[in-house]
Amino acid sequence: MKGLTYTAQASCGKRGFAEPIVQWIEDCSDPREALTGWLAEVAALSVDVLLVLDDADLLPTSSRTEVLSYLLGNAPANLHVALAARPTGALMACGALSTAKVARVTASDLRFHLDETLAVLSANLGAQCNPEAGIALHELTEGWPFGVQLAVAALHRSGDLEGLLRVATADIRRYFIDSVIDTQSADTVHLLVRLGLFDVIHPELCSAALGREALAQELLRLQDETPLLLRAEGSDWMRLHPLAREVLHERLMQLPREERRSLSRKASSWYATQGLYEEAAQQAFLADDIESAIALVEHNTYQMTTQGKSAAVLAWYQRLSPRDLEQHPGFWAPAAWALSMSDRHAEAQALIDRILDTPNLPPEGRFEAALIEITAAAFSDRLDRASERLAEWPDPPAEARPADVPIFYIGRAFLALYSGQTDQARLELTNITNLDETVAYSPVSYGLADYAIGLSYLWEGRYALAEQVLRPALARTEQQLDRRNPIACMLAAALASACWGSGRNEDLRALLAGRLTALERHGLPDALMLAYSTQASIADHEGRQDQALHLLESLNAIGQRRGVPRLQIKALFELVRLHARHRRSETSRNLSTKLNSLLRDCRTHLPPAYVAWAEMHAELANVHAFLAQEGPPLSPDTLTAVEHAEALAQKLKRGGEEVEARLLRAEILRRKGSEDARPVLSEAISLAQAAGMLRLLRDSRPEREPAAPSTEERPEENLLQSSLDQTFRGQTLLTQKERQVLSLLSRNLSNKEIARAMDVGEQTVKWHLKNLFGKLNAAGRKHAVARARQLGLFPR
Repeated sequence: MKGLTYTAQASCGKRGFAEPIVQWIEDCSDPREALTGWLAEVAALSVDVLLVLDDADLLPTSSRTEVLSYLLGNAPANLHVALAARPTGALMACGALSTAKVARVTASDLRFHLDETLAVLSANLGAQCNPEAGIALHELTEGWPFGVQLAVAALHRSGDLEGLLRVATADIRRYFIDSVIDTQSADTVHLLVRLGLFDVIHPELCSAALGREALAQELLRLQDETPLLLRAEGSDWMRLHPLAREVLHERLMQLPREERRSLSRKASSWYATQGLYEEAAQQAFLADDIESAIALVEHNTYQMTTQGKSAAVLAWYQRLSPRDLEQHPGFWAPAAWALSMSDRHAEAQALIDRILDTPNLPPEGRFEAALIEITAAAFSDRLDRASERLAEWPDPPAEARPADVPIFYIGRAFLALYSGQTDQARLELTNITNLDETVAYSPVSYGLADYAIGLSYLWEGRYALAEQVLRPALARTEQQLDRRNPIACMLAAALASACWGSGRNEDLRALLAGRLTALERHGLPDALMLAYSTQASIADHEGRQDQALHLLESLNAIGQRRGVPRLQIKALFELVRLHARHRRSETSRNLSTKLNSLLRDCRTHLPPAYVAWAEMHAELANVHAFLAQEGPPLSPDTLTAVEHAEALAQKLKRGGEEVEARLLRAEILRRKGSEDARPVLSEAISLAQAAGMLRLLRDSRPEREPAAPSTEERPEENLLQSSLDQTFRGQTLLTQKERQVLSLLSRNLSNKEIARAMDVGEQTVKWHLKNLFGKLNAAGRKHAVARARQLGLFPR
């Protein structure tokens, strides 16, 4: 009670407790009576009081059961209590928390999310903040706030962004060694060194491998008191912090080899009894029991494939000799799946042929081989081959593995998409929703289905709809797999393109950071094009034309190396458009000529749908190059080219390219002095606003020559400028999160549904709604949506 009284008196100053009541509380022999007096004094204060009790789990039992329970159960409205305690269970067992409404904040809640780590770095670096380095730092620290603080301290010392991770890694390693590991007892260090052998840790594993019983309490102590062990809420499974494990593994390798092999043999046996065959195989491999390792991992490769662990499958595939591979056919299909979703399609085809040559191959085996070949064709951009294989299977066979069936419908959806049948593509994907998720669910196939739906909306230029699909899909996939998984990277590329197309560029660099490498090796061609072109557009928008040119030239080089002409066509088209935007007529014309030459050379090898797509980009590139020339009159072929591009865009349901062609046609007609220019421009602007193509409108704003004197604006410029003013009026009014809440609000979602879609709490949603109502001068939810439409924040 003395501590409570002193704290209240010191913190509240003149508004604190009077001396008589202080003396009475201190002299009171009954703790409850004294606490009642203390609470009465707090209630009489004219301010809110925050009481912070640290290490509440270490309070004496009587204090927890009597005093704390009474305090929480009788706290006045102006008293807020924050308890800091380790999750040992003592505080929960005493019943003190059952008497009051408690909001629980766990260690996982306190860990930084990626955007919070980047915000800390941005506050210290400003414009020099590099999202790539920030993501690497976040992964290094796993959002551990003190680890981020150490990194920032290292940044202040060195001032070298490139060396930040190196210095931060050294600092965190030193912290683990000097302040955490070496301060433990000899027995605990002995345990920790041997834990460095295991990917996932369980008390029973330690008992089985180390021969020591009752290790649970010591592991819980380490998890509670140090950052060495990380444990999921409500689970007994743990793992070492990556940097701590790196330090401990170095010491582990100094142990006698036979001791390490013995530990691995015991661990492998225990993992296998738990059904953790991948972990069991890894330990068997470390114990030099290669045959057991292969048998164990072969038992689990199909599950590894469906759960998105293709990298692990490929790692085991690399370990096998040709003889081992021949003797273990269970590896063929999983390895072929992993290879098909990479740039190693020839190796995938060799395994597919081996599977098909298997005597008495059942229908489900032939169906799976066809799906693998379809997947390899999609990743190598061979639409014709995918179409041929799908034609052999009008429907999935009854014997097909449940997890294979979604891939069949995804393949059909992509064929419909490339043929311009976007509605049909989405209809094909609805078949997946009718499957039994308990047996058919795979984060890989369902992530690909979400990507295909988002891509279909992107093709139509309906960016808001694409974002509504892609944002929750990305959050779900990153939670189930990880941030650098190829499926997550493809979803992120599509989401970034949707956000950019709708006129937003906040945090898009962070969204794409660290993804390009995975997409280069394991991404579908369209995802690769979306990622590179969006990043190039962002760089150009930020005044980094050197970076934009480098990205587009890299995309062209990737297309050449992988033999994928569409990557080259897209890269050349974006280069033409970039140079034309900056009035470099000769450069844009030369690149347009190069694009036309490439199209002539590869036309006969492209599927018909790809030919139409390539011709559309080539024609648009020609028009951009023509319009970059201000002097000579336009050739009659220019109008023919843009009309052809517009017709192709309509055929392929490419909404963005169709509106772009209309805007270009309006500019050609204006230069020709035609009266049709204004109605064409007006309709193009209306279509862009209806679909939410705000970036296209912004980039189409007429530019004057820098040296030109101020003159009266052209009528067409007035029309476009007024439309832009209305369209972008809300862009500076609302934050990105507020616009996202507003978009979800327009779909009549509840606060709970909005919170789930944004992956935030309901209180956060209420806070954003309060700000929205104030900024829009709205009386309620429907009024806010109506006001937003009046201000042009999204289409009517």
